[in-house]
Amino acid sequence: MKKLIIATIMVFVLFSCQNSNTTVENKKVTKAKEDAPYFKPGYRYVQQIPDSLQTPEQQALLKKLAIVTYENLAVKGNKMVFNLSEKEFVAKGIPVEYYELIQKDLVNNNKFIKESNITNIDSILNESNKQIRDSLGL
Repeated sequence: MKKLIIATIMVFVLFSCQNSNTTVENKKVTKAKEDAPYFKPGYRYVQQIPDSLQTPEQQALLKKLAIVTYENLAVKGNKMVFNLSEKEFVAKGIPVEYYELIQKDLVNNNKFIKESNITNIDSILNESNKQIRDSLGL
């Protein structure tokens, strides 16, 4: 289970780049987002709980989160995208806080991809997906 969590987090942590519009309005929105805390204050994310302390429900949530992420993370125009709307994501039984975290991670990943001039993000994601598929037994 720990490898599954690490693989999922690695997908988000290793890559990062943002659609950089230069309009004043977008800069204000970006600045406001930067001032906000990354994790929702007071919310206890299951991936922050040690494996040995996780309940069976928390472990099931982690697995569901990994599967949904695996199935819906894609590359378009050398940017990572998540193919579910917030409503579709929540309908799968996962709290909205995780959707918000995925969106923040995608912004960071896409920013990193762009700044690092990474051009083969599709092959990197495919390789990562193989590892996730193996760890999930899919």
